[in-house]
Amino acid sequence: MLNKICVFIGGKQIGVNCLKQLAQRGVKPKLVIGNLDDDGRDKSWHQSLIKLAKTQGLPAIAQKRVADPDIIQKIKSIKPEIIFCIGGTQIIPPAILKIPPLGCLNIHPALLPKYRGRYSTVHAIFNGEKYTGVTLHWMDSGMDSGPIIMQKKVKIAESDTGKTLYEKVLNETGTELFNGFLNLWLSGQKIHSRRQDEKKATYFPKGLPNNGQIDWSWSGQKIKNFIRALTFKPFPPAAFNIGDEKMVIINKKYFKGFDRK
Repeated sequence: MLNKICVFIGGKQIGVNCLKQLAQRGVKPKLVIGNLDDDGRDKSWHQSLIKLAKTQGLPAIAQKRVADPDIIQKIKSIKPEIIFCIGGTQIIPPAILKIPPLGCLNIHPALLPKYRGRYSTVHAIFNGEKYTGVTLHWMDSGMDSGPIIMQKKVKIAESDTGKTLYEKVLNETGTELFNGFLNLWLSGQKIHSRRQDEKKATYFPKGLPNNGQIDWSWSGQKIKNFIRALTFKPFPPAAFNIGDEKMVIINKKYFKGFDRK
């Protein structure tokens, strides 16, 4: 086992994938902190980070806020060289960001500085982008605004949905970039990074485009993109209202035209 002192915060499938990669490299985090909704059971669209950590015999904390003073103090006492914040849903407070000398590492499913914030793959499809990507970066006090370490572009296929693109960008390409980072970190190489260009930054807050509702004044292509973007089981699909009734769109594979019957 390598004598690398680190802490892992996060979850979802990308977090599970990266924790597995650390184990394969002989790195055992001194502490694993899961998302608030991670009760140790797998979900329909991703495995449980807490369940994996316990299987690996790692100290794990479930369903507790990272901003709690006792959590912050525990991390300080570990004195980690680096903190991996991957697939997390909690805001990492400045008190934690400043603990590791190397930094806190995040993987974001977009080509930063564009598409900062939430649901970046959903917004990319809705906006008709031909490409998106994934960024591995150091965290700072802003939202996805820290220095970029590495990126990779990913083509958005016409058949991609919010779910397939998310899996392709984050779970597959994100894991690939994480492996590249481990090659640098574990070999003792210098890890170069560059500041983001704030003039090119775009940001999307929490929430779906148009609150998940179809606007029938949109073009056919925009409606198609919207339906694709919101196709992400188990989450609600695109919707519209007829009077007081809320209707949902059941996605058709490849969207070969619109059936308005």
